[in-house]
Amino acid sequence: MQASPSPIVVKVVDAPVRGLGLGDVILNAVGLTGVIAIAALVLGLLVAGLVILYRKAQARRITDEQASQTQQHGLTPPAHQ
Repeated sequence: MQASPSPIVVKVVDAPVRGLGLGDVILNAVGLTGVIAIAALVLGLLVAGLVILYRKAQARRITDEQASQTQQHGLTPPAHQ
């Protein structure tokens, strides 16, 4: 009978993990904040453009008869004749 070979033990060592420093944390925070700020800016410009287009379309739909029925609020000076 043959003697069984002794087992081979392999120890796997993980690579050292680099910790996050203060600079890394600040860079990640500014990056996320920058993305949120740019998204808010783009969304704000898009909504503003849609509001302007809607108001222009509404102004085109008003007929002369409807315009004569509106009340003046005295916010603009009267036209000189």
